[in-house]
Amino acid sequence: MPTTNSFLPCFKRALWVTLLAILACSSFCASGAEFVSFGGFSRHFERDLDLNEFNPGIGYEKDYSDNLSWSAGVFKNSLRRAAFYGTVNYAVWQPAEGLRIGATAGLSTGYHHAAIVPMAMPFVEWRVSRFGVQAYVIPTVKPYVDGAVVVQFKWRID
Repeated sequence: MPTTNSFLPCFKRALWVTLLAILACSSFCASGAEFVSFGGFSRHFERDLDLNEFNPGIGYEKDYSDNLSWSAGVFKNSLRRAAFYGTVNYAVWQPAEGLRIGATAGLSTGYHHAAIVPMAMPFVEWRVSRFGVQAYVIPTVKPYVDGAVVVQFKWRID
């Protein structure tokens, strides 16, 4: 298991790469709402695995339309490793102003038995003014991923 000291240099490099990618992508993409997301917290279904449930990180999300967006970023995952992700997010239902329910699909690194893990999971999101909160349900896919409910926060930057 990596220590905090070995995690920080990798996390800092990953942060710089992510920020540069965000700047490059945002200048070439169509107009739409833009967000910086901040990693938050997870609560795992299997409580006896000694997994990390504080997941600091940073990401970027860009809306293409009212129901379609993409996101990319880096965070300290449940295995205490730097994990990169890229996703496409589709909100299938918007039952009230600012409330979105949908699905996310993409790729992530930093997990068991595979350099890159595909992922698909439902989400609930609430946006008000410039602030947003997202909750995901990550399914357990043994031996690759241990399931959890994850909450992250985001701030609109456009």
